[in-house]
Amino acid sequence: MANDTNVGGPILKSQTVKHRPRTEDFKHTFKLFIKNELAFVGFVIVLVYFAIAILDYVYPSYLGVRNIDTVASWVPQLASGVPGAPTLAHGWWYIFGETEYFAPIFPVMLAALKTDITYSVAIVITGVLIGTILGTLSGYFGKLYDEVLMRITDIFFSVPTLVLAIAVTTVLGKSLTNVVIALIIIWWPIYARLTRGVSLSIKSNKFVEAATASGSSGLRNVFVHVLPNVLSVVFVQFSLDLGSIVQLFAALDFIGFNQGSPLLPEIGNMLTWGTTYLVAGIWWPIVIPGIFLLIFTVAINLMGDGLRDVLDPKLRR
Repeated sequence: MANDTNVGGPILKSQTVKHRPRTEDFKHTFKLFIKNELAFVGFVIVLVYFAIAILDYVYPSYLGVRNIDTVASWVPQLASGVPGAPTLAHGWWYIFGETEYFAPIFPVMLAALKTDITYSVAIVITGVLIGTILGTLSGYFGKLYDEVLMRITDIFFSVPTLVLAIAVTTVLGKSLTNVVIALIIIWWPIYARLTRGVSLSIKSNKFVEAATASGSSGLRNVFVHVLPNVLSVVFVQFSLDLGSIVQLFAALDFIGFNQGSPLLPEIGNMLTWGTTYLVAGIWWPIVIPGIFLLIFTVAINLMGDGLRDVLDPKLRR
């Protein structure tokens, strides 16, 4: 009868609350991350850049320059003289001066974030999906599949990234779409090599051996047991690569691989515009967009370093 004393009685709080180790682990990881001041500052800067890009999708008129996102609708009104210097006489939009096409640099830079961040995220995510799946399968199953994939990645790594991107884009044609395709082609091997090495060590763990002994198939082991444990290093590499892709994307645009959209607001395009008047000592059309890109790249790398510190068990405190 002693066991029936709780029937109908109040339920203790400890009996209703379930422990959620994943939630607690996430909270602990985030606390460690924000303790790293440089990483947190980088994270905030990246959030601001992403918020501007998202806002441009939701409410594009906030930029203050009409129809700046397409060549067809934005035809620059060429004026006489040279681009205006930074000034507040015409409002906040002119605080950084004007571009070669006499549009204020500030709103054009903000509009450029939509293009640069959207395409860069698409490139890295596609590379992550392709490379992570192929690399994890390669590391787990090994043998001929592993040998073939690793030799393919060796070919990609034997050529400098920018040179390979230029070669692929030259073959496909000089356009924005082909720049994206070229960068995807050269970026997936990075994740294939990374995840292959991690999955090699994970597949020898006891929990994977136990799953195999219980009748779990190889593919199920890959996607249920190995792949989730690979994602932590993938997240770190993703954050670091995003800054590199933005720079490389702008570099290809700067050297003329976006011939289809010469007036598209994009940081590489803006740097190209700025070279026209640089010899005349007009520095702001090229220096200010360059600094704008540099801030984003440094912030991404600071955030990535912080993520690596909190997600890597060897570095985590």
